[in-house]
Amino acid sequence: MAFVPTTQIEVQAWLQRFHAANDSLDVSKLASIYAKDAKVQFGNMPLVEGLDALRNFFGASWARLEMMHHEIESFDVVDNRIYQPCHITWQVKNDPEKEKVVVPAIAVIHLVTSGEDKGLISRAAYYMDGAPLVAALQRSS
Repeated sequence: MAFVPTTQIEVQAWLQRFHAANDSLDVSKLASIYAKDAKVQFGNMPLVEGLDALRNFFGASWARLEMMHHEIESFDVVDNRIYQPCHITWQVKNDPEKEKVVVPAIAVIHLVTSGEDKGLISRAAYYMDGAPLVAALQRSS
Protein backbone atom coordinates (compact mmCIF):
# COMPACT_ATOMS: atom_id res chain seq x y z
CA MET A 1 0.00 0.00 0.00
CA ALA A 2 2.75 2.41 -0.87
CA PHE A 3 0.39 5.04 -2.25
CA VAL A 4 -2.04 7.58 -0.88
CA PRO A 5 -5.42 6.96 -2.49
CA THR A 6 -7.16 10.02 -3.92
CA THR A 7 -10.00 8.75 -6.12
CA GLN A 8 -13.04 6.78 -4.93
CA ILE A 9 -11.78 3.71 -6.81
CA GLU A 10 -8.32 3.99 -5.21
CA VAL A 11 -9.79 4.41 -1.72
CA GLN A 12 -12.06 1.40 -2.24
CA ALA A 13 -9.05 -0.69 -3.36
CA TRP A 14 -6.94 0.59 -0.41
CA LEU A 15 -9.70 -0.30 2.07
CA GLN A 16 -10.16 -3.75 0.55
CA ARG A 17 -6.43 -4.47 0.94
CA PHE A 18 -6.51 -3.01 4.48
CA HIS A 19 -9.39 -5.26 5.51
CA ALA A 20 -7.92 -8.31 3.76
CA ALA A 21 -4.72 -7.89 5.80
CA ASN A 22 -6.71 -7.65 9.04
CA ASP A 23 -9.16 -10.42 8.15
CA SER A 24 -6.24 -12.77 7.47
CA LEU A 25 -5.56 -12.76 11.25
CA ASP A 26 -1.85 -12.78 10.33
CA VAL A 27 0.17 -10.22 12.33
CA SER A 28 3.03 -10.44 9.82
CA LYS A 29 0.80 -8.45 7.41
CA LEU A 30 0.48 -5.46 9.76
CA ALA A 31 3.67 -3.86 8.40
CA SER A 32 1.95 -3.61 5.01
CA ILE A 33 -0.75 -1.32 6.44
CA TYR A 34 0.69 0.45 9.52
CA ALA A 35 3.67 2.81 9.76
CA LYS A 36 6.41 1.81 12.23
CA ASP A 37 5.33 4.53 14.67
CA ALA A 38 1.56 4.20 14.14
CA LYS A 39 -0.77 5.14 16.98
CA VAL A 40 -4.08 3.27 17.27
CA GLN A 41 -6.98 4.02 19.59
CA PHE A 42 -9.66 1.38 20.20
CA GLY A 43 -12.56 3.22 21.81
CA ASN A 44 -11.66 4.03 25.39
CA MET A 45 -8.85 1.48 25.66
CA PRO A 46 -5.25 2.66 26.16
CA LEU A 47 -3.48 3.98 23.04
CA VAL A 48 -1.44 1.32 21.21
CA GLU A 49 1.79 2.88 19.91
CA GLY A 50 4.20 1.37 17.40
CA LEU A 51 4.19 -1.61 15.07
CA ASP A 52 5.57 -4.03 17.69
CA ALA A 53 2.85 -3.05 20.17
CA LEU A 54 0.24 -3.48 17.43
CA ARG A 55 1.59 -6.96 16.64
CA ASN A 56 1.35 -7.89 20.32
CA PHE A 57 -2.14 -6.41 20.70
CA PHE A 58 -3.59 -8.00 17.57
CA GLY A 59 -1.69 -11.26 18.04
CA ALA A 60 -3.27 -11.83 21.45
CA SER A 61 -6.74 -10.92 20.15
CA TRP A 62 -6.58 -12.74 16.85
CA ALA A 63 -5.26 -15.96 18.41
CA ARG A 64 -8.72 -16.46 19.92
CA LEU A 65 -10.61 -15.98 16.65
CA GLU A 66 -11.68 -18.57 14.13
CA MET A 67 -12.46 -15.86 11.57
CA MET A 68 -12.99 -12.13 11.10
CA HIS A 69 -14.58 -10.30 8.16
CA HIS A 70 -15.10 -6.57 7.52
CA GLU A 71 -17.95 -5.45 5.26
CA ILE A 72 -17.49 -1.87 4.06
CA GLU A 73 -20.66 0.20 4.39
CA SER A 74 -19.35 3.43 2.89
CA PHE A 75 -16.36 5.75 3.11
CA ASP A 76 -15.33 9.34 2.73
CA VAL A 77 -11.91 10.96 2.32
CA VAL A 78 -10.81 14.38 3.54
CA ASP A 79 -7.16 15.19 2.87
CA ASN A 80 -5.19 12.22 4.29
CA ARG A 81 -8.09 10.91 6.43
CA ILE A 82 -10.45 8.08 5.57
CA TYR A 83 -13.76 7.80 7.46
CA GLN A 84 -15.25 4.37 7.06
CA PRO A 85 -18.23 2.69 8.74
CA CYS A 86 -18.44 -1.07 8.39
CA HIS A 87 -19.85 -4.24 9.91
CA ILE A 88 -17.39 -6.69 11.46
CA THR A 89 -18.18 -10.39 11.75
CA TRP A 90 -16.20 -12.63 14.11
CA GLN A 91 -16.34 -16.27 15.00
CA VAL A 92 -14.54 -17.17 18.22
CA LYS A 93 -12.56 -20.40 18.57
CA ASN A 94 -14.17 -22.95 20.89
CA ASP A 95 -17.42 -20.98 21.23
CA PRO A 96 -19.94 -23.65 22.25
CA GLU A 97 -22.69 -21.67 20.49
CA LYS A 98 -20.63 -21.23 17.27
CA GLU A 99 -22.17 -17.75 17.04
CA LYS A 100 -21.18 -15.37 14.27
CA VAL A 101 -20.92 -12.06 16.11
CA VAL A 102 -21.71 -9.02 13.94
CA VAL A 103 -21.29 -5.43 15.13
CA PRO A 104 -21.27 -2.05 13.39
CA ALA A 105 -18.05 -0.07 13.68
CA ILE A 106 -16.42 3.06 12.35
CA ALA A 107 -12.79 3.79 11.56
CA VAL A 108 -11.00 7.11 11.26
CA ILE A 109 -7.71 6.46 9.47
CA HIS A 110 -4.88 8.97 8.94
CA LEU A 111 -2.37 8.11 6.21
CA VAL A 112 1.26 9.10 5.88
CA THR A 113 1.51 11.33 2.79
CA SER A 114 5.25 11.29 2.09
CA GLY A 115 8.48 9.49 2.82
CA GLU A 116 9.23 5.85 3.45
CA ASP A 117 5.83 5.11 5.05
CA LYS A 118 3.75 6.89 2.39
CA GLY A 119 0.32 5.28 2.13
CA LEU A 120 0.59 3.53 5.50
CA ILE A 121 -1.51 4.33 8.57
CA SER A 122 0.07 6.87 10.90
CA ARG A 123 -2.88 7.12 13.26
CA ALA A 124 -6.24 5.38 13.51
CA ALA A 125 -9.24 5.31 15.80
CA TYR A 126 -11.72 2.43 15.80
CA TYR A 127 -15.09 2.66 17.55
CA MET A 128 -17.63 -0.10 18.17
CA ASP A 129 -19.54 -1.84 20.94
CA GLY A 130 -17.36 -4.85 21.73
CA ALA A 131 -19.74 -6.38 24.29
CA PRO A 132 -21.11 -9.09 21.94
CA LEU A 133 -17.56 -10.18 21.06
CA VAL A 134 -16.51 -10.15 24.72
CA ALA A 135 -19.50 -12.38 25.56
CA ALA A 136 -18.47 -14.92 22.90
CA LEU A 137 -14.86 -14.82 24.13
CA GLN A 138 -16.04 -15.47 27.71
CA ARG A 139 -18.13 -18.44 26.56
CA SER A 140 -15.09 -19.95 24.85
CA SER A 141 -12.86 -19.75 27.91
